[in-house]
Amino acid sequence: MNRRRVLRRRIVVAILLLLSVAMLTLYFRESDSGIARGAQSVVLRVVAPLQNGTARSTKPFRDAWNWAGDLFSAKSENNELRKEVEQLRVGVAQELTTQAENDELRAMVKLRDHKIFPKGVRLVTGRVVARPTTAWYSTATINVGSTSGVHVYDAVVNGAGLVGRVTSVTANAAGVTLIIDQQSYVDGMVMPGGAQGILGGSVTGDVTLQYVDKNEKVKVGQDVVTSGTSGPRGSIFTRGIPIGVVESVGLQEVELYQSIAVKPFVDFRKLDLVQVVVR
Repeated sequence: MNRRRVLRRRIVVAILLLLSVAMLTLYFRESDSGIARGAQSVVLRVVAPLQNGTARSTKPFRDAWNWAGDLFSAKSENNELRKEVEQLRVGVAQELTTQAENDELRAMVKLRDHKIFPKGVRLVTGRVVARPTTAWYSTATINVGSTSGVHVYDAVVNGAGLVGRVTSVTANAAGVTLIIDQQSYVDGMVMPGGAQGILGGSVTGDVTLQYVDKNEKVKVGQDVVTSGTSGPRGSIFTRGIPIGVVESVGLQEVELYQSIAVKPFVDFRKLDLVQVVVR
């Protein structure tokens, strides 16, 4: 029985193959008006509407599938673009930071080249690493200390001018009282002219040159520098360090001294690199 079934199947397959070959031969050999081509035309007429209907009914599903694929592709591209933007942002930030540091260093070198500081003075470069949390004191902590030769009362400058003085020292850090602090006092003079006084800070951060004789002629826009003359042993600040510019001059007839508002050259909001004047 099994052999007969196998034989029948083989005979059916052979007949189908022969019919297929015969139909293909007839199709290719006959003219356009032949039987095979006519049958093909009839089948197409019957099937075409069904194909069109099927295509229309499945179009929303195909569109949804394509939309989902495009969405996932767009999200993937968006993630890649976001990563590239983040990398570019980090690179730009690093470049800007490096450029700002280079500008500060060039400004400090320029100040040193003005030959303000006497021979034997050494400038130790440091960075501000901490600021006070209270508004009543204007101080900063820098990352150089006694290991680098820093001492209490050493002057601190940057490329713009006078920053303050060292008031506390550890091995690898130092506390700096800024000139805008209410406990800061610096001997200063107005240039040109040489009118002298004491520069003091305040709670609000304003800086004034006090005790300037009212007979001294001081004008808005003049520079204020350290005079280097106060105290029995002289000033802790070298003569000629830039401090700021005169903003206003207050003078009343009943007073003996002028009160001169000074705008510091140093931008204390952006204080970063500094140099300690180590004698």
